[in-house]
Amino acid sequence: MTDQAITLEARDRETNELINAHIGDPDTDLIRFFRFGHLITDELKARSRPFAELAVLMCANLPPSAERTAGLRKLLEAKDCFVRCAVPR
Repeated sequence: MTDQAITLEARDRETNELINAHIGDPDTDLIRFFRFGHLITDELKARSRPFAELAVLMCANLPPSAERTAGLRKLLEAKDCFVRCAVPR
């Protein structure tokens, strides 16, 4: 395994832990839909990863509000679109 793969795995683990830390909190429960470990290919994971990282960053740095929730919902919608573009046909 390359150093880059190890770094990516560590980054994925950290992102997943941060997502899990927000699950159950009504202000950030939407973040659970940004998980990407279940995706079947590395390409799908690569498309989804930046959205998960951004969602974690927004939840950590912005106060709970209707606007943050709306932003997460729109980010989730965008993520779903971009991931579907990469789904094998």
